[in-house]
Amino acid sequence: MRYFLRRKIPVARDVLVIESGSPEVTRRALGGIRRIFPDAQYHLLTCWPDPPPDLFTNVFRTADYPSAWEKARLLVSFARRRWRVLAILCTGEPILWRWKMLALGLLPAKVLVINENADFFWLDWDNRRTLRRFLAIRWGVNREEFFYTLLRALVFPLTLLLLLSTALFLYARRWRRLLTWKINALLAKTSGEPHPAPTGRETLRSKTR
Repeated sequence: MRYFLRRKIPVARDVLVIESGSPEVTRRALGGIRRIFPDAQYHLLTCWPDPPPDLFTNVFRTADYPSAWEKARLLVSFARRRWRVLAILCTGEPILWRWKMLALGLLPAKVLVINENADFFWLDWDNRRTLRRFLAIRWGVNREEFFYTLLRALVFPLTLLLLLSTALFLYARRWRRLLTWKINALLAKTSGEPHPAPTGRETLRSKTR
């Protein structure tokens, strides 16, 4: 993913579309995208068996790349071709999720996000508010809930570390006292003196016996 911090739209001769949703959404969105890049060639990565071949220069079916190695090789080949624009369907359907995440990380392209209504926006810093609203609708949380969820996620490891450190300290102190009592008892036994009384919980245990 490139151009996230810049509003600039690159001059694209090739556009890769990841069809991770309904083909009807793809067809409707292409009308608007072609107005932005009228002279570009369009390439499709899809999980559907029968995509419309007349709309795309190349069609890549995910079923033809079953292994993880073949998937990685295909995405690396896309990166080497340096296609400047990547259009991804984000329609809320759990389709090609791994493909989309890998493509975002591997392809040096400006990303166009398409929703279930065939509307789209550029994935860049200037559209951060649009992206925030989109994620809030998609995840079903508002901004305040997202903030508190993120805060709890950050605080939880610190709380857990504090609890573990406290438990470790208490156990270490208990075993240190027990070890000291055993050593004193052994020394007293060898010297013939009475055994020293244990401290803490050990004293309570001896009383109950």
